[in-house]
Amino acid sequence: MASQERIPVTIITGFLGAGKTSLLNNLIRKHPEKKFAVIENEFGETGIDGGLIATAPDAIFELNNGCICCSLGDDFLNTLENLLGSSYEFTHLLVETTGIADPSAIVDAFVSGATIQQRFKIDSVVGVVDAVNFEDLMDEQVEVRKQIAVADLVLLNKSDCVHADYLVRLTEMVQGINPMAQIYNTTFGSVSDFQVLDTNSFSGEVIQTSTLKFCQPDWSEGALLKQKSFIHQTPKSEHQHDITSVGFTFKGSFDVNKFGLWMQNFLYFNQDHVFRVKGIMSFDQTEDQFVFHGVRASFMFEVGKPWGNEERFSKLVFIGKDLSAKELEANLLQLLVKEDEPAL
Repeated sequence: MASQERIPVTIITGFLGAGKTSLLNNLIRKHPEKKFAVIENEFGETGIDGGLIATAPDAIFELNNGCICCSLGDDFLNTLENLLGSSYEFTHLLVETTGIADPSAIVDAFVSGATIQQRFKIDSVVGVVDAVNFEDLMDEQVEVRKQIAVADLVLLNKSDCVHADYLVRLTEMVQGINPMAQIYNTTFGSVSDFQVLDTNSFSGEVIQTSTLKFCQPDWSEGALLKQKSFIHQTPKSEHQHDITSVGFTFKGSFDVNKFGLWMQNFLYFNQDHVFRVKGIMSFDQTEDQFVFHGVRASFMFEVGKPWGNEERFSKLVFIGKDLSAKELEANLLQLLVKEDEPAL
């Protein structure tokens, strides 16, 4: 029997009033060829009125016992099981998270749960931003900064309500937290001019592209011939916050066992401070590149293209809170295979 195709999941996050439900409705209208299931949840005793969601009532599963991102126990898992066990057949799952929480926990549930991974795959995390109030909210609400940090696509909604020059400023603010996110201007959550679904943002190919975009040393000048590593950081700005991005390029290959053990411990003990890690890895005695992806305490590898005769390197990007580039670099350098070490 052929293996069952996994159902793509789009996670929609954003602060209260940013326009998440408008986006959700527009996505459903834009893709009549898809059969959607929706998990939506707002903070409080009652969820958003199901009438606001433009889809069949039996496709809506609300969790009314609190924030979905903070209730990732039996309730959330049972909701997924009920979806899969219901008579409603669907081809895409939309998860609208509460506006006042860090969505990385729900992302982690889809990455770390073996059973969930067998049936679902994350397509992307979409962050909706209120262009009118974003600057104040970013200063006041750490949740807003976390929502930007984990997003693959950021939509600057209500863009018609602010000046074009100010949109440029907002774009730079978003890039200061997450320089690898795709950013679009929207009005009333309209997505007619660009693609939100089926972007495969968690695939190895897309992760590889975004990592290379952030870490761009000029190899033609032999930037790493005289050193083992090169640090890339988001530039300082007047809105420099505790959440930033830092990237590294390393010459040579890592010891796969040392790297795996260190990363497992690093993410476990720093899961409240490190939100996403992406990378292209070279491991000793392997012929292929590996694409690395970590969310909170979980990580996974995907086999990439063969190295062939290409000079080997590794690139890693960390997005998190109060990151120390020098400390990370020192730790990672210890995991590289030393040139004079004999092959095992």
